Amino acid sequence: MKKIISFILAFMLILTPTSTAYAKNEKANKHENKYEWTQSKNHKSKHNKIKATKKHFTTKKQPVIKYGRYKLPINPVEKGMGASVDYNDKKSVIIVAKGNIEIVIDFKNEVVTINGNLDTNTDIFDKKNENNMFVLIQYVAEILGMKTDCDEDEIIVEDPGLDYPTNVVITPVGTNVKANTLNSSTNAMLVTANIKAGQATGGRAELYVGSKLTAVDNEILATDKKVTFTTSDGSPTNAELQAIVPRGGEVTVRLYNAANKYVTSKVANPTLVVDYVSPKITSITSASLDLSSGQLYLNVTGAGAVNDNVDVTKIVIVDQQLGKSYRLTNNSKTGSGGVVKSDNQLLITLGSQDKRALTGFGSGNIYLTISKGALLYDNAGNTSYPYTADQTVPVNYYGTDLYAPTNVKVTTYGITGIKENTLNTLTTYMTVTADITPGQATGGRAELYVGSKLIAYDMNISSTDTTVFFTTSDGTPTNAELKTLVPTGGVVSVRLYNANNKQVTSTVGNPTLVVDYAAPTLTGIATATYLPATNQIYLNVTGAGANGDFADVTKISIFDANLQRSYVLTNGSGTGSTGVVSGSNTLLINLGILDQIGLSGFGETSMFLTIEEGSLLKDAAGNSSPSMASQVLPVTVSR
Repeated sequence: MKKIISFILAFMLILTPTSTAYAKNEKANKHENKYEWTQSKNHKSKHNKIKATKKHFTTKKQPVIKYGRYKLPINPVEKGMGASVDYNDKKSVIIVAKGNIEIVIDFKNEVVTINGNLDTNTDIFDKKNENNMFVLIQYVAEILGMKTDCDEDEIIVEDPGLDYPTNVVITPVGTNVKANTLNSSTNAMLVTANIKAGQATGGRAELYVGSKLTAVDNEILATDKKVTFTTSDGSPTNAELQAIVPRGGEVTVRLYNAANKYVTSKVANPTLVVDYVSPKITSITSASLDLSSGQLYLNVTGAGAVNDNVDVTKIVIVDQQLGKSYRLTNNSKTGSGGVVKSDNQLLITLGSQDKRALTGFGSGNIYLTISKGALLYDNAGNTSYPYTADQTVPVNYYGTDLYAPTNVKVTTYGITGIKENTLNTLTTYMTVTADITPGQATGGRAELYVGSKLIAYDMNISSTDTTVFFTTSDGTPTNAELKTLVPTGGVVSVRLYNANNKQVTSTVGNPTLVVDYAAPTLTGIATATYLPATNQIYLNVTGAGANGDFADVTKISIFDANLQRSYVLTNGSGTGSTGVVSGSNTLLINLGILDQIGLSGFGETSMFLTIEEGSLLKDAAGNSSPSMASQVLPVTVSR
């Protein structure tokens, strides 16, 4: 009969609403450890689910706290529930503590507080309760998340075990939110996970991104069915978030009970993507539209990462002669899509709806307008810096009858020192060729550009031509003439016109022409110093050219008077020496391993360095310094 009464009392306690006095703490300092980073090598160790256990305690001749008609057996609380029990006889107050939960029962004043908050819903002092031992221990068990089964002779305490947290959910907070992603607009992140009420009472939960401890939920009450984490300090910023969560990974939750045993979420843990880098674009210079292939190229500068996306809905095509304009669409099946192809090109692939709408465009001048706002975005939801005004550029239009030139090739000619795609002090002229589709530009012309400068024409295109040809030579070319014609380098492109003056410009594989007409300089060589310890030779010179110009080390030989032996430096890849201009007064020779061996034993007495006649310095463009007479210098050995 007493067992039935105990069950009814326990059932009444379960149905009693919990007090907001000890509800989950929502104060700003609740997650005060959230910025404390910890590297844990074992955080993913597979701790098994902790099963529920039962402990049996006799009620006969066992220690018990008594106050009037109230009794609290000590062993079931301390040994069964893992809590401490302290009784102040003078004040008639019992204190039960486990983890971060403290229950204070004041018999004289008939009040109970939990973590300092008054429990106004408790009925343990109700005069109708017949067995106050059962009422007390069941009340304590409920607050601590335990279960009890009581009768006249025995109390059974059930530890509920510990199940894995489930349903881990990430909620980014910011202006441009994307699921399970932190981007440049995200200011904070919230994470929740489901737990079984009562299992981790008085324990804690830890949030991990990859192997990094990111936040802690330090207060888990018996009624809690969720744990909650936040990176916010009340006024969160993206900079703070970057410091807390610098990289992504699998998001897991580790749940501890009051005994510090833990389990880790293992099913359907989400993966957090972290990308704080926004796409970039500096300017839009021109565009080319090919309706036959359904492609629109935007020539730009400073574009961001390859395969970042283009918001095609910001692109409007205008045909002035038709008096029509059309804004591209991005419908999933019929709309257009765009990506970054390189730092200077965006590619828009036109959808079927947009190709039909643009049919008939191209009868006159065509322009492209980019509406103000951000044009680029990436998969993490980051966007490029928004334009504050519309951007308009001309469009090179070609339909089905004119394809862009391809395979643009530059050939340079000179006395010596010819270098691919490079004009230097020895170059006298260059030629350029490009492939075209025969018959498309019959009666038209082709123009050669270096950067934005028009360099040469091919004014005679026949129906059988498969290439166009350009030259800078007038028959007696000189370097001075070439400097005037091609003063600076840049991307080499070919613009092709048909007889109706429709045009198209090469866009794929255009070579970049390097132009450097400034030869290295060197006035004189004064002294030489050899440092065996660092395997370096310093030449003190006058009038050396730009830093980074390199020396022809094969013109340098070392003679040791004591050994009566001479050695010529080598420049073999991997084993030879290298020399560079490191200042207007210094050439630095770094000895290769082969030359270090060759100079072994040198420098005990007098050494001399010989530089043979000719040009000692060169630059990346193939220019050489003026030829000098052979020189012999004493070498100072510095040890």
